[in-house]
Amino acid sequence: MMQLNPSQLTLLQILGDGCCHSGNELGQALGITRSAVWKQINQLIDLGVPITGILHQGYQLPHQLVLLNQQQITRELKNNGFKSSFNLHLFTSIDSTNRYLKDLSLSQDNKLVDICCAEIQNQGRGRFGRSWHSPFGDNIYCSSLWRLNCDLSKLSGLSLITSLAVLATINEFHPSSDIKIKWPNDILWGNKKLCGSLIEIMAESHGNAQVIIGIGLNVNTDTKNHPLPDKPWCSLFEISQKYYDRNQIIAKLIINLEHYIKEFVNKDLNSFMNEWNKNDYLAGKYITVTQSLNTLSGIARGINQEGLLILEEEQGTLHCLSSGDTSLHQEN
Repeated sequence: MMQLNPSQLTLLQILGDGCCHSGNELGQALGITRSAVWKQINQLIDLGVPITGILHQGYQLPHQLVLLNQQQITRELKNNGFKSSFNLHLFTSIDSTNRYLKDLSLSQDNKLVDICCAEIQNQGRGRFGRSWHSPFGDNIYCSSLWRLNCDLSKLSGLSLITSLAVLATINEFHPSSDIKIKWPNDILWGNKKLCGSLIEIMAESHGNAQVIIGIGLNVNTDTKNHPLPDKPWCSLFEISQKYYDRNQIIAKLIINLEHYIKEFVNKDLNSFMNEWNKNDYLAGKYITVTQSLNTLSGIARGINQEGLLILEEEQGTLHCLSSGDTSLHQEN
């Protein structure tokens, strides 16, 4: 874990307008020499900040940058009716926001929510241990630890509820009928991945469960011009050609998670079935589901009341699947 030093923070605040700034200008603003500016710039580049040096002109970021801001996120949460008490942990660089929350001491306050966000993750992971690409300052890498007054048996389908909360948040900033959920926890635009989540159950005692929800949402990366070699991905910027303040999105995301989780625990998945069916990417498609021991192909028929994926094979046999890697079936 690391944080920016005051000089680095000031540099990024100045360069955050996306314009080119000379070494002299930056040195005067910080009260340091051009050589010291160069040293700080290179430390930021080593961290993963995409600063470009332009000969005889200065330094520039590829686009506008607004850093994560503790005061702004806190204000947004409180002003928009977030009811739970919370701790907010922000980092410049971290191995994994989920892992950080795992290492926190378990609180006895069942109403407390711990929220961890970072500008960059070095070891971010998704489902099946896959790495999560985490460029500096562009996207949202956010984990939240929820202490729920319920048994683990009540949490079947939580990953689906999380996806619905994420989609509701996205629609507040950029409504689009083209953004769907691929069971159980991927948000897609077309066939490109916009967001993924990872649910980890930490503990249960006396009817209380502790759950970590890790969310990676691609926000401001120019994904169209920076494709990944192993998978298609997209961002809100690619969809809308607009840059977003991640602080506002994080606050809305946490607020929506609180709302969806509370309703889910007090009721059940049936309360969300219509919303799920409306946003189900796989429904009616011929898909392949890869599991540890076998592979199944057939038509996706939605989900059941426990959140299991219903797959109908060609001969009419129905399977209810609790896990698996889903993909659209490729005909030979």
